[in-house]
Amino acid sequence: MVAAFNEVEALEGAVTDVLAALQDFAEYEVIIVDDGSTDGTAALADRLAAQHADVRVVHHPVNRGIAAVYRSGLEAATKQFFTWIGGDREIAAESVYAILHAIGKADLVIPYHGTPEARAWHRRLVTWLCTQQINVLFGWPLHYYQGPTVYPRELALRIPVENQGFFFASEMLIRALSTGLTYVEVGLRHQERQHGTSNAVKPMHLLTAQLSVIGLWWNLRLGIGRPAPTPALPSVPDVAAICTVEKELSFD
Repeated sequence: MVAAFNEVEALEGAVTDVLAALQDFAEYEVIIVDDGSTDGTAALADRLAAQHADVRVVHHPVNRGIAAVYRSGLEAATKQFFTWIGGDREIAAESVYAILHAIGKADLVIPYHGTPEARAWHRRLVTWLCTQQINVLFGWPLHYYQGPTVYPRELALRIPVENQGFFFASEMLIRALSTGLTYVEVGLRHQERQHGTSNAVKPMHLLTAQLSVIGLWWNLRLGIGRPAPTPALPSVPDVAAICTVEKELSFD
């Protein structure tokens, strides 16, 4: 999925990068979710879908935020695995390729910033602090939790998410890892967006993230609502296997 809100200057390049990375796959689809854009992004997305048979578009009539965009794309998807990138083209084309071609090496593919020096200093600091906090609380050694993790689609649909803002991706990943799933990390090259500014690092986003982290730790590590240990998904699952094994996974 390509998430887009007022990305008319960068969207076509982002979609082109994804299509190029998918050429080795027998089956694929690219879903653009336009989150109520007002700058021509919606019309551009429709044009790209008309030009490419494997591109589809979902339009939000009003801006609903990244968590709603993710959910719309996930529910519209039909293929075995699901991930997303931003329409701002901040992830370099070769990194999109690396992420997609790591599918099958573990249950989850978890991207992280392999070139942190390419990001603004305040974003690096916030990322480091948040990541270290989660690692300390949950005992994992991950580099990043907010990236475009690749999930088996049927699994992603079943992960409960309470945070409907910026932190939703971290909550999904924490809940998934807490069930014992395996993962592989993939470093990506970050490139500064050429148009517009990122809205990721905002005081309200950081506050809700802190509350969500503490709430998840309380539930998952102190036993309140903690899921029972379960077997991992097979490394290269097919749709039938995913559905069978997931009946044993508990996110309650």
